[in-house]
Amino acid sequence: MIFRNKFLLGLLLAITAFSGCQKDDICPASTQTTSLLIIRFYDIEDRETPQPPLNLRISAVGDTAIYTNDLFNADSIAVPLRTDADITAYEFTFNYAEEEDPESPVEQNNTDTISFSYIREQEYLNRACSFKIDYSGLKVEVEPGEDEAWIEDFQIEQEEVIDETEAHLSLYY
Repeated sequence: MIFRNKFLLGLLLAITAFSGCQKDDICPASTQTTSLLIIRFYDIEDRETPQPPLNLRISAVGDTAIYTNDLFNADSIAVPLRTDADITAYEFTFNYAEEEDPESPVEQNNTDTISFSYIREQEYLNRACSFKIDYSGLKVEVEPGEDEAWIEDFQIEQEEVIDETEAHLSLYY
């Protein structure tokens, strides 16, 4: 009898707890939220076939790395743009090494800074998902570091960053 009462009390508490949730309290995974910027990399000699750059490290300017050589070995990457500013800047370091190797045939730790500027358009989705940001008018500026530039050219493929289905920017090195 005591077991039955405890079971019924537990069941009643569970029903009460879950009855407070509404359908819009959970953001479905299928809801498109703020998109990431898709960058695809190409060798300057072969502009048709994507190629992963050697030991790439990407860091927000003045911040820690978001991608490093042990995490990144692909021909494209998705990076976030700032939702609170109209400019986002990243340092892209080619052939990143924590300790430089004087025997290396390729220059190590060659860093270029890429600044992305855009117009932010905020859209309210619902109570669970909140807001999403769409970016339009994408502009790109590449600044070489102290070494010569490793990014030789770029092409903006899409000026609007509203989905993650295709590349927005192609970088040629």
